[in-house]
Amino acid sequence: MDLKKSTIIECIASTADRDVTNESLDIEGADITPLLEGRGFVNSDHSPRFEHLVGRVLEAKKIKSLEDCATPAQIKFWNEVKKPFIWTKAELFDGSGHKEADSIASIYKFYQNKNETPPVKVSVEGKTLERGPNGLLKRTLIKGIALTVHPCNRATKTEVVQITKSLGTEYMMKSETAVIPSFIEVADDSADRLYKLTLVARQLLAQASSLAKTEQEKKPVSGLELKSPALLERLKQLMAAYKK
Repeated sequence: MDLKKSTIIECIASTADRDVTNESLDIEGADITPLLEGRGFVNSDHSPRFEHLVGRVLEAKKIKSLEDCATPAQIKFWNEVKKPFIWTKAELFDGSGHKEADSIASIYKFYQNKNETPPVKVSVEGKTLERGPNGLLKRTLIKGIALTVHPCNRATKTEVVQITKSLGTEYMMKSETAVIPSFIEVADDSADRLYKLTLVARQLLAQASSLAKTEQEKKPVSGLELKSPALLERLKQLMAAYKK
């Protein structure tokens, strides 16, 4: 008999802490309807491709006080951060032939067996509806979560709970503290895409100027004078996400 396994994780998917990009998420203004309606997926490292959809969100809740906590895990999360957060419970697609989901589950199990903190973190993804002052994401639509080892928000802590189901028996395995990355915006229209391309262009021009000085190029680097091999390679990396 094949044993079907499913890894369950609970986490603080986001808090209002300011991240390394100087942005912060307004928990009150976050719309988590897609997660509540079962339409939220878990992806690997912010990729929307099918092979990187590694799980689904089972439950979600905005917890703004201790009174909002309904489970021991939620109470424990609140006692750790003592500030509003978005709680999620998700199921990975491991144990059924999904290679990437199996890989992520294996990472959790490896670190759990060594009683060490796993490097896998959590991030919410969605769309910004309204921006406030000082990098505040005032109103957002949360569409899913991502698992990543490249966190942006280094202030918030979480405990991941992993449950492996085998022949109807549940084994609970806990990891230690992890770090929550920032809100990741998913562009779903041409205006969002153009805005992000503009940011890429600004970043590229800034790096072009820096590379010009480093390589002692005599004349200024314009938007079309991309003669530096290092600059061309960086351009390829920055534009890779926009070739779809």
